[in-house]
Amino acid sequence: MSSILFVCIHNACRSQIAEAICRSLAPRAWTIASAGTNPSTQVDRKATDILQRHQLAMHATTPKGFAEVPAIQWDCVVDITDGDHHYSVLARERIRWGIPDPLDGPMALYEELFQELSGRVRMLIREMSSCPP
Repeated sequence: MSSILFVCIHNACRSQIAEAICRSLAPRAWTIASAGTNPSTQVDRKATDILQRHQLAMHATTPKGFAEVPAIQWDCVVDITDGDHHYSVLARERIRWGIPDPLDGPMALYEELFQELSGRVRMLIREMSSCPP
């Protein structure tokens, strides 16, 4: 069983979208979660809308910090932020994708974000599925 934690700043958009995509594609036995280094008080409405357009939904409708995700050693922590943020989470592997936040821009930006994350998440799942634990 593998585990992936997606991290962004507010857990309001990018990490929530990545988590939703990953939950839809990864084996059910995998542990998939997302968190923010500085969680917002609410999710990005356009992030919710783009997921609905692709028949997906957020696992949690409230942004989460690290205290709300399992305190385990994650197989992979994916930092989606485009900055340098420090946080303490146990991980076998850390990846930085550096994808900019759409910042309430036009829906076309959210669609581009969704497509970018979909491709990266698919590749990550393939890589983790082919590597022995």
